[in-house]
Amino acid sequence: MKKRIVIITDCIDVAFNELRATILNSINDHNNIEIEPLVPVVPFSVINANFVLRLMAETYSKKTIFSIIVNPLRKRPARLIGKTKKKDFLFISANTGALDWFLRDFGVSELYELYDPGFFPFGGKYVHAPAIAQIASDKPLKELGKPFNKNDLLKLKLSEGTIVHIDNFGIIKFIGTLAKYKEGDKFEIRVNNKNIKAVYAKRMMNRKTGEWVIYPGSSLGLPELGRVRMNGIKDLNVKIGDIITFKKCA
Repeated sequence: MKKRIVIITDCIDVAFNELRATILNSINDHNNIEIEPLVPVVPFSVINANFVLRLMAETYSKKTIFSIIVNPLRKRPARLIGKTKKKDFLFISANTGALDWFLRDFGVSELYELYDPGFFPFGGKYVHAPAIAQIASDKPLKELGKPFNKNDLLKLKLSEGTIVHIDNFGIIKFIGTLAKYKEGDKFEIRVNNKNIKAVYAKRMMNRKTGEWVIYPGSSLGLPELGRVRMNGIKDLNVKIGDIITFKKCA
């Protein structure tokens, strides 16, 4: 079976091609490696990176190699490499909090701080990519870094209602749960000091065009909010990290 490398990053322009080329140029056996298409993240968003990494871990097979390149921090963080308990995933990421959801659910069996080669303007290319190539070439993780205490992993506490993803249709995915509501139940939604009316439906597309619908989503059991056959994001002016609250109308 080929080894799959999944790059999750906000470097979505030519920088991604640089990352991919650097990995390929550092690997001798290309026939055994598959670099998956870019998995994009909202720029500088550790919240979105958390969701996207956790979502990819849900669907990719065991022993997939994840490279997470998202870093909004002012202070240069430790670069981490490791392996999960469940599904034996391998990963590399700066200690920004982007690993939190992923490692809470899949556990940690090995964790190291990559030996620091010093600062580079594009660390993803000059540090992460060569390290990924070595990991994909079966170099033991312990030879690439020094042990790192998992208690020093940055945590990301996501409050109820936190928006973690907005797709290209303007569908909002957020932290929370939906009770067993009835089809057509009416809700009051509040976000960014704006109130909208929505209805509950199991299948959003059954509703009228332009109607706001709250419904059980397709990703990790999270609820979703969207406008039928329309992109309603401009109306709400929401972004990753904003908080949605909702209540059933009497």
